[in-house]
Amino acid sequence: MHIGRFSRIAVFSAFAASIPGAANATLVGDTTQNVSYQGSAPTNWFQSGTSSVGDVIEGGPEFDTQKTSVSTAPLTLQLGFYTQFGGSDLGAHYADIFIASNPAYPDQFDYAIALGFQAPYGGVVQGVYALSGNYQTAIDRWKTTGYIYGGQYISPNDNLGHDAPTIVTGGSSLAGWSVGVAQNASGDPSYPDLLSITVTAANKHALDTVFSSASFAMLWGTGDCNNDSVYISGLTPPPNKVPEPPSGLILAGGLLAFAFAGLRWASPAHVLRAVK
Repeated sequence: MHIGRFSRIAVFSAFAASIPGAANATLVGDTTQNVSYQGSAPTNWFQSGTSSVGDVIEGGPEFDTQKTSVSTAPLTLQLGFYTQFGGSDLGAHYADIFIASNPAYPDQFDYAIALGFQAPYGGVVQGVYALSGNYQTAIDRWKTTGYIYGGQYISPNDNLGHDAPTIVTGGSSLAGWSVGVAQNASGDPSYPDLLSITVTAANKHALDTVFSSASFAMLWGTGDCNNDSVYISGLTPPPNKVPEPPSGLILAGGLLAFAFAGLRWASPAHVLRAVK
């Protein structure tokens, strides 16, 4: 049996394309409203420190996050935030990500993804953390600084303002997790910064420790001042294992092995051995 070079590539390509687990990203727009601690008003932003309610408050558009890309693969969660905030402005830095893992309590954040940006400012290094009071809200961080800062986020679950957790300040990272963080250009001139996070569990046990329910909610305050909040509920956890290959994939693998076996027996070395 003889298979040409390009035919072998075609067989291998079909085999590789059949591997399960490819992730499809979903873009979620930012519809979360913030409220300053001084009251409420029907406009987005007051530069002089008066009260405001809206998407981005008390700090201007440089804190604006427009949308989030969410995708999953086996044991892996990938997030991408499209934002105008470059991670450093007037002492504010990227906030950590907070997770409400029980959909029955979508405003109670019991886990967090520390991104490492807060490590020089009282935060912790990259990792996944269980929460038990070891975090600061935006008001904890900024109430004594003299700056005008964001405030609460208005949860769509009850339409009320809640203090936004923004910095993990202690505790030990959970075993079996890795966190990757990258800052890139988004290609969108209006929201030029793309903050990408990849969170991967080493095994099913580690994943199920955090994502034991069918859905979860997530909050990102953009900066630790929470001038713009991104709250998303109803997110689906990553699959907890690599799925079994379908029968077609097994057949493709068998054909590939058979093709290479044919090549092996058609090689000059085997022909010479046969002649001898």
